[in-house]
Amino acid sequence: MKSKSLFILLVLAMLLTACAQSQAPAPVAAESQHASNALDCAPAPADAKPIDDAKLYVEFNSTDEDLGIHGYLGDDGWTELCVYNPGGELMLAIKPQAQLGSTTLASVFFEGREPSLDEFGFEELKSFPEGRYAVRALSHDGTSVSGEATFSRNVPAPPELVFPAWAEEEGAEDVVMPTDGFSVEWEPVTETTDGNPVTLSGYEVIITKVEHDDPHGFSLPVYDVHLGPEKTLLSVPPEFLEQDTLYELEILAIEESGNQTITVSFFMTE
Repeated sequence: MKSKSLFILLVLAMLLTACAQSQAPAPVAAESQHASNALDCAPAPADAKPIDDAKLYVEFNSTDEDLGIHGYLGDDGWTELCVYNPGGELMLAIKPQAQLGSTTLASVFFEGREPSLDEFGFEELKSFPEGRYAVRALSHDGTSVSGEATFSRNVPAPPELVFPAWAEEEGAEDVVMPTDGFSVEWEPVTETTDGNPVTLSGYEVIITKVEHDDPHGFSLPVYDVHLGPEKTLLSVPPEFLEQDTLYELEILAIEESGNQTITVSFFMTE
């Protein structure tokens, strides 16, 4: 009887062990799957095709007081793409999957989250080193693509509106503009946010109708004009303006590296 009891206990122990092993995850398989999902583009050979476009820049919204890192990466089409900081650390990895894996991607524009200056200010911006950020990609035809994006922390000071008067959205009814056209004017930007001389490549003025009946916003009326660095005046044509309508006005000062600072205002039309 004693041996029979021991035999039964041994069988039960073996069954419990087998059950536990069948339910437990396989650590080696999980690690292998994780490794297969990781992306670290291979070093580019000497004959790699230069990438068509690679940009990294800072956008500072002086009105909303937030700061973000933006970028644009464009070429004929690639199946994977990596960006490395000047220290050689992998900073961004993109690999289209499923149907996008077969059609591939030709370009990607991304905007980093834009936290308030209390969370991510100009001191925290120093965590992004200035210099050349290497870009490596594998083209849709299997050839290697490489290039670099130059990053700077020279951020222009905010453009100051001369006309129309600056207004928040809630106060736009106090700034009423005619629908037969008018001119936007601003002071020239001559320095960075920390008071150093700045070299601008130009300005951009964007006027957007705030409310528009389009669920996806593809047909949102926008008047968007790029101007040279010597310009501080832009005429708004009457064809764009509608009566009794709220508009958002943005003026961007763009530094030669691409870094840009935005001043945002609002106005109503008659």
